Amino acid sequence: MSEYLRWQLEEGETLLWQGRPAPRCYTFRHWLQASIGTFIFIASSFWLMVGIQLIKAHNYSWWLIVVPVLLVVGSFFVGPGQLIFARLRWEKIFYALSDQRLLVRKRLFGNKTDHYPLENFRRYRTKKYGKQLVSLRLSFSQCAPVVLECLEYPDRLLRHLPDEK
Repeated sequence: MSEYLRWQLEEGETLLWQGRPAPRCYTFRHWLQASIGTFIFIASSFWLMVGIQLIKAHNYSWWLIVVPVLLVVGSFFVGPGQLIFARLRWEKIFYALSDQRLLVRKRLFGNKTDHYPLENFRRYRTKKYGKQLVSLRLSFSQCAPVVLECLEYPDRLLRHLPDEK
């Protein structure tokens, strides 16, 4: 049985919908930032290699490589590292909707599930990535908005949500 099918439901609670983000959409949703970071990562890696060669061959000061090292590390996390970490996070993200609440499991470590009672639901906003691919921002009273990212066929979830208040 798949992990995202195991939900702790209350007595008399009925599961209406369950899903998870589309993997490619979730991984590449910040593609422009990742592209810029990857370009800076490659350029600063080249700068670092040149600096190392100058230190070895011509006895330049080791301070020559401090800035490129910082740029390589920082741009890795903004560029290619971001894609790797997003893909690792995707494996732990699951969503479900019952007749009483929205359940969200987004924990990289542990299986803690966040619960959002449907009686507190106010409205939703969408961010489109494609014809049938969106991220939903669900607003609830008494808590911060919840974002369900990169859902395929969101109408399957939206038809079960209560009317906006």
